[in-house]
Amino acid sequence: MEGGAEKIVEAASEMAEEVGDEPLVGTLDVMLLVVLASVSVYYFFLRSSTKKDETPALKTFTISPTQLPSRSSDSNFVSKMKASGRNVIVFYGSQTGTAEEFAGRLAKEATRWGMKGMVADPEECDMNELAQLTDIENHLAIFCMATYGEGDPTDNAQEFFEFLEAGDEQLDGVQYTVFGLGNKTYEHYNAMAKFVDKKMAELGAKRVYELGLGDDDANMEDDFITWKDAMWPAVCEYFGIEALAQDINMRQYKLTVLEEYDPTRVFTGEIARLNSLKLGSQRPPFDSKNPFLAEIRINRELFKGGDRNCMHIELDIEGSRIRYDSGDHVAIYPINNTDLVNRLIELTGENADKVITLTNVDEDSSKKHPFPCPCSYRTALSHYVDVAALPRTHVLKELAEYTADNREKEQLLLMSGTSEAGKAAYHQWIIQDVRTIVHILEDLPSCKPPLDYLCELLPRLQARYYSISSSAKLHPTTIHVTANVLIYKTPTGRTNKGVCTTYLNQLKPDNGTKFHVPIFVRKSQFRLPSKPQTPVIMIGPGTGIAPFRGFIQERNLQKEEGKPVGRTVLYFGCRKKANDYLYEEELEEYKNSGLLELYVAFSRDQQEKVYVTHLMSQNKKDIWKIIGEENGHLYVCGDAKNMARDVNGLIIKICQTEGEMDQTQAELFVKKMITQKRYSSDVWS
Repeated sequence: MEGGAEKIVEAASEMAEEVGDEPLVGTLDVMLLVVLASVSVYYFFLRSSTKKDETPALKTFTISPTQLPSRSSDSNFVSKMKASGRNVIVFYGSQTGTAEEFAGRLAKEATRWGMKGMVADPEECDMNELAQLTDIENHLAIFCMATYGEGDPTDNAQEFFEFLEAGDEQLDGVQYTVFGLGNKTYEHYNAMAKFVDKKMAELGAKRVYELGLGDDDANMEDDFITWKDAMWPAVCEYFGIEALAQDINMRQYKLTVLEEYDPTRVFTGEIARLNSLKLGSQRPPFDSKNPFLAEIRINRELFKGGDRNCMHIELDIEGSRIRYDSGDHVAIYPINNTDLVNRLIELTGENADKVITLTNVDEDSSKKHPFPCPCSYRTALSHYVDVAALPRTHVLKELAEYTADNREKEQLLLMSGTSEAGKAAYHQWIIQDVRTIVHILEDLPSCKPPLDYLCELLPRLQARYYSISSSAKLHPTTIHVTANVLIYKTPTGRTNKGVCTTYLNQLKPDNGTKFHVPIFVRKSQFRLPSKPQTPVIMIGPGTGIAPFRGFIQERNLQKEEGKPVGRTVLYFGCRKKANDYLYEEELEEYKNSGLLELYVAFSRDQQEKVYVTHLMSQNKKDIWKIIGEENGHLYVCGDAKNMARDVNGLIIKICQTEGEMDQTQAELFVKKMITQKRYSSDVWS
């Protein structure tokens, strides 16, 4: 329309020029013609566009739903509690799903103790409302908080952490208790739980029961049940109500079998959005709820011999807008082993292709389904349920209800209890013998639970995290992964396999065959110094070399660009030089170029085992020079339980002998290094 108007005005101007020399048409006539042309343009073109908003209601209309009583928003948890008659809310800070699982168990158990609970993700709640909990009689806020990284909050608890740290809201009279999930092998054991417990009290909240600390290095389940079984009676006493646990139906989800359904509306493994894992239908940004389908470009064997396998995988992220830095982690969503899934279906006698929906019986719950529904049993067991997990005690208690043989039933009830004999039995029969749900059903043949209940009871299958072994500055369109294939014999003679590495080991592109895996990137604090001239010491035996491969690539690039690069020292270890010396050619090339100072320990190439700590002890003067005199950075990646602990002890010892400090001074020096981010760890247990 605008183009047509311009043409009419232009024509009027041309007409004016043409008649300019005629004596019968003066300047006034030309002006009148222009005015008439402008009026015509307005009437026929511009008028219609300005009148669009004035079109009578009969021309366009919308159908609105009947007005219902307003419901509280998802973030308004206090209003939701009031509306549904709840007095207990369980918040969770979870990175791998365990804290969320514990929160769900606590919310369900509240009913057994005469209360009514709900689970809440602090990321989806307005935590400024915490103070309003005092409006609810006998209220209780329970916090199940895991600690991530170097004492950091989990991703979903970051905003809650900042809320407490700011301390802008007084929480006088808010009744609470905290249970933490941590690992004693880590430097900042249960730091987030301790922070929440301390900060809540400082802001005026009332601690109803003592802080509970779960240690995954020992027995997290034991710590949790011991804490909660003492917590509930104490809460009842505080509220002045009878402390009597009721034995009630604990089913949380109702089963619906779909006889007729639209196949296009059935989930087939998507994490959240239907059809989101179809090539061509993906939309950024990509994260844990919307992972990117990355093509596996390369999947090659790194070991040169022996009976173990280690994969070097390259994931294509071109066009995804995914950005990463050296030291970050890539998360991969796995698929359960087909043999394990088929065996579980066989043991329960179900139809694998039956399409089901599990719906929360609590209509007010924000979590309507335990996983994306509807889906088939095969999809649920392959993509959503962790069938390889070791069942926790509450699962055993529920299994007992479906066990016909009295001896087998008593065994399950014993292991699900809190007696010392029960704890010992659980630790031996489940933890030490590494029994999954399949093994339990095989060894207790009279136990016949319905498959839909197992789908409810077992934990959700989580993404597996791997330290990225490449630098985005050198490989901006690919992410490299270095991972051992986990496979081992159990004391019962069975062979257990790692969920994700077993899955990945099967996906080897060849002859045009392509494989894609759902991924997302999780940012890390594990970073090279901002100044390339700062010296670094990297300690990473086995696949602990992964992030350091990225670091070395980055420093080599800086060197090639003419930047001054400080000393780059790597301590690497493996079993045998001939079999499992990872990236040997690359490392030797960096060493020969003058970039890398390389120390390699081959633990089994001689009679006495040699580890990276032995090589470090031989170079203690040089290590002190870097960390004590040159303000260098130290990095550790790998096993937390032994290697990282031994390295930490050795660094403290070096500070004593070479830095002339006593034990206390040395420990304070190392802690200061950690605070300054000059001593960083990327470890696992």
